[in-house]
Formats: sequence, C-alpha cells, structure tokens
Amino acid sequence: MEDHSTGEARVRLSGEDLTFWWLDSPMQPTTMAMCLVLDRSPEDRRLRHAFERAIAAVPRLRQRVVDAPLDITLPHWELDPTFDLDYHLRRHALSGEHDLEGLFRHISPTYETPFDRSRPLWEARVYDGLAGGRAALFFKLHHAVADGVGGNAIFAALTDWEREPRDEPPAVTLPAEKGHWPEPPSLVARLADAVRDRIEVEIERARAVGSVLLDTAMHPERIPQALAALRSLADALRFDSGSGLQGFGRARRLTGLTLPFATVRELKRALGGTMIDTVLTVMARAMGAWHAAHGLHAVRELMTLVPVNLRKPEEWVDRAHVGNVATGLLVPLPITIADPLDAFREIRRRVEEKKADPASGATPMLTEILSVLGRQLVTWMGEATFGSVNFIVTNVPGILATRYLAGAEIEAAYPFAPVAVRSPASVALYGYRDRLFIGLDADLATMHDVDDFKQMIRDAFGELAQAAGIGRPEPEAATG
Repeated sequence: MEDHSTGEARVRLSGEDLTFWWLDSPMQPTTMAMCLVLDRSPEDRRLRHAFERAIAAVPRLRQRVVDAPLDITLPHWELDPTFDLDYHLRRHALSGEHDLEGLFRHISPTYETPFDRSRPLWEARVYDGLAGGRAALFFKLHHAVADGVGGNAIFAALTDWEREPRDEPPAVTLPAEKGHWPEPPSLVARLADAVRDRIEVEIERARAVGSVLLDTAMHPERIPQALAALRSLADALRFDSGSGLQGFGRARRLTGLTLPFATVRELKRALGGTMIDTVLTVMARAMGAWHAAHGLHAVRELMTLVPVNLRKPEEWVDRAHVGNVATGLLVPLPITIADPLDAFREIRRRVEEKKADPASGATPMLTEILSVLGRQLVTWMGEATFGSVNFIVTNVPGILATRYLAGAEIEAAYPFAPVAVRSPASVALYGYRDRLFIGLDADLATMHDVDDFKQMIRDAFGELAQAAGIGRPEPEAATG
C-alpha cells in the first residue's frame, strides 16, 4: 500500500506489534529503555551524525503509527512528514546528585512520560555532569517498535567499534524544515484507502485460514496439541498468587545493579542448567525474601512472564531487525523453597515443562489471529494475560565487546522493561563486556523499597553461588 503524501510504501503493524500499540495507555505504558553510562560527554556533531546514521539503517526510527479512520483496517507504519531530530534528541545538565543513583532518579520521570503518538515512538536524552566527567545517554522506545533483541539493531547502528573510527558511514540527509504539516488527503480518499486495505487484509486472512484448515485435514494429530495449548493458556490466565499486589501507581523508580559475568557463567556451568534457569532462581529467591519482609508468608508462587526471543542467533545484533519476534513463557515460580539448589532444580524443571508446552509457541499465531478481530478483543486479551502476571524477567542477548558513542566509551548499559498491572517490578538483564547489567523498573505504589529488593538480589546470587561451591562474589563496584 502506498502513502500518497510521501510515495513510500506503508507497512501494517504485525500482530505482536499491535498488541503493544493497542495495550499502551497511561495506566499500562509499554515502554522499554536503555541507560548507557559514558566515560565522557559525547561530541555534539558526532552524536547527531550517529543518530542520522542509525535512522538510515533503521527507517522505523523515522516512522510513526497511523490509525485508519473509524478503525476500518489495521494501523500502519509510515514516514513522519514532520520528523524533527531535535525533538527526539536532547541534552540536559544534571543538577543535585551526580552519582549513578542520582541519574536514575532524573530519568525515572522521563521514562514514565507517555510518547507523543503522532511522532516516531522514541526519545534520546544526553545527561552531562556525572561524577568523574562522565555522561549518560537515556534511550526510550515504545515496545511496538521493537523487542529487546530488535533494539540491538538500533544499538549497533548508533555505536562504533572504535573511539575514533577511520571510516564513518554516511548519514541520511534529514529535512531541514521543522514541523511543516503537509496537506492531508481528503477524508474520502483516506476512507477509500482504508477500505481497499481492509479487503486486502481479509483476503490474506482467508488464505491463511484456508491453509490452516488444509494443514489440519492433512495432520489431524495436531488438533489435540492445539486444544492442549488453549487449556494451558486458560490455566495461566486463571492463576492467582494471592500475593496482594493489587495496587498500581503511575510513578516509576528505575535503578540498577551488576553481576560479574565470569561468576554468572561459572555458576551456570556448576549448576548444569541454562542462563535463564540461573537468573530465575536468583530472582525467585529475592522475591521470596521481599514477600517475607512484608509479612506475605502465605504466597508460595508468582506467575512470571519470561519473554523468549524467536530469532536465530545470527540475527541478534548486526542482522537484527526491529519489530517484535518473540513469545512469552508464563512460569509459576516457587519463591519459598529454602534450599537454593532445590529451588534451582524445581525452577529448571518448570521452565523445561513450559518450553515443551504447546502454548509457549502459540503467541505469534494468536496475536495475528486476534489482530483482525479488532482493538477491543486484543486489548481485553492483553489485559487478561498481564492481569495474571506478578513479575517480569527478561534477558536480552547483549554485545560483549566495548562500544563507543560519538567518541565516548560506553562503560555500562542498564536495560529497563515495563511492569505489568499487578507486578511490583520488572527485571531486565543485558550482558555488556564483563558484566551482567540488571535494570529494575519498580512501581512505587507496590515496591517503594526497591533498594532493599536490589540488595536481596545480590544476597540471593551470593547464596546460590555459595551453595554451588564457587563462593560468594566480591561486592560490585559503583559505575558512575
């Protein structure tokens, strides 16, 4: 389909992208972010060039979402004719606390502020004045644009392998004129376009349904698998932890911590499981300690959403594309098992069980099917799913080599993911250089003591490492 105002092809949002677009609201923002700590302030000219280069490599950064009149058809991505890089990229000087925690307090209100939905769905802010001459870049992105792995495409396009690269790639030439609204197509033309597109959608869906029916007729043994997937999803939606995490506020508190990657890898090898098994065990024990500290001793399990990337490993960084290509495991995590090794074994068993569950691979197909049924049904399904979630843990494959931004070395990379309606916090993990960076997004209405929870994560990691026979790691050094 063509955008008549620009001549550019318009692309419909995928089913998974639509879920985040339609579910987003002031009460349930679907914003993800990354905070990069830099060894010095990035150079203005080179920083602008880096973003122009990223926009050329990832055109979605210059696109906005346009809803069809009367929701006749699905929303589309199209170029923003009023795109203004100076709106999306801004600089600030820190005041007050100049350490890392002071920075996190500065960026928390920025993180919770909704996007202007008439513009491309991202913002980047440079903060000068960190202790020791450091600076930071806070980059926030609507989840409809990309998942965590898709965000690596932006990270790779924005940064360099060297502080002073010999050959800088050319940047895209952006329009110099700011804020000029083009003459919009008439309502009649927009309606006609929307009707044509809806007909195309219905034809595509009819073909897809026909293909599914034919495949079912040829492989009737798959019917029980589909029914099992629906039963599993229904069971997850009925889950009630009884944790009492009913409060939900708008204020967010961002903070972070790091774990040494060498110790994390050694622990994974000693336990004989996967990275996510190890991480979930640490987080489950920390959540158990937090509930105990609040007198919530009757809570035995928390429903935990664990996003799982569906891209191939070679597509994680340089060949990654934006958009959402993932599914989610809904894992009821036990939080009261006393022995760390017993907790690990039980959590590993549950994760493997969920990976084999037919429902775990059904998310992309379900979102595509639901998208054609309309905004209300998708929103209801999303709210029902997130309403059963108490905790989110997401692990994004990182870039383990040093990267540079406009002449500044990136020393730390803290990721942040949105919380669910009944979740006190979400935990996002990102591996960079020799550290595992952990970003905590806490809802202050339910977890005002996020600094205590941060210490509980450190304690849980130390206990698991000691139980596995590798000893407690040294306390982390402050970054920034």
